[in-house]
Amino acid sequence: MKNKEYRFRVSPLEHLVIKNKITKTGLSISEFFRRLSLGLELKNKLTDDEIECYKNLSKFADNFRRISNLFKLGDVTGMKNETLETSRLIRKHLEKLK
Repeated sequence: MKNKEYRFRVSPLEHLVIKNKITKTGLSISEFFRRLSLGLELKNKLTDDEIECYKNLSKFADNFRRISNLFKLGDVTGMKNETLETSRLIRKHLEKLK
């Protein structure tokens, strides 16, 4: 049971910096300082753009897995179509970066 408490003072600037760092992690204040003081990993929460990027990477991984399976089966036509579709998807997403 967590019933012990630590209190400490910070300057207004330190308060803003700490608040911003806590917000980036998505953790509660208590959990942030607990992890920090125990040397545990602090990860920033993913942005909506990063989440979308990981979803797209997952789709690409599925496409490449299908291409690999078609290659094993010797389905040249299916492999060609999957490869072209994956290439189109990648180009479509890369255009967003321009």
